[in-house]
Amino acid sequence: MHLHPDRHTFSYIIDGGANLLHNRSVYKLEKGDLIIIPPYVAHQTLIETFFHYKVIRVPKLHSFVGLENNELGLTILKNNLPYKDQYDQWFEAVRINTSGKHKIPTTFKQFLASEDDSPSSFKVILKKALVHMEGNFHKKISVDELSDITHLSDSHFQRVFKANIGISPTRYLQNLRIEKAKELIKARNAFTDIAYDTGFFDQSHFNKYFKINVGMIPKRYADIVKR
Repeated sequence: MHLHPDRHTFSYIIDGGANLLHNRSVYKLEKGDLIIIPPYVAHQTLIETFFHYKVIRVPKLHSFVGLENNELGLTILKNNLPYKDQYDQWFEAVRINTSGKHKIPTTFKQFLASEDDSPSSFKVILKKALVHMEGNFHKKISVDELSDITHLSDSHFQRVFKANIGISPTRYLQNLRIEKAKELIKARNAFTDIAYDTGFFDQSHFNKYFKINVGMIPKRYADIVKR
């Protein structure tokens, strides 16, 4: 299980199939499906034979409107060929724009709302802890430290965190570090430095958890994203 703490993902399935695990439910993904996953939604993808998809990641400047599938905002639009042309145009605009900035097409803005439009109780309780981890992911952060920030006991904090985020605080921090490392890998080649800069003990520790989260070692990931 993993999540994307700093971005929304819009994934369009080109071919193949997989099962998406989320919140104790399994969703079958097929060719033509559009999947929209907001930050803080823990999920896992189990590939059947092969799985070919495009993904666009949008920074968390917005929060999601709760749509069809559940209150957390995970949305699966089945066999949505009407979206394909507009998605392909958006994907190409993102691909060629090296600045990292792009305009979200009006068609896809329907899935977004301002943060103030969709408040949720967990944001109020956990926001300080999430912001603290975001700003200090490269440092050692204990559960005691996070529970103090939220004014909850250690056990209560961990229960509230896992119930709302879907994974433990420790796993979330590990996931956050991996996401930060993936961004650094796109611009840098020194894996040892990246390991230390994202809070791992050494490169071996970094390689282990990177492979657990991404499915490949950092070097292989770098070879793919720098083609």
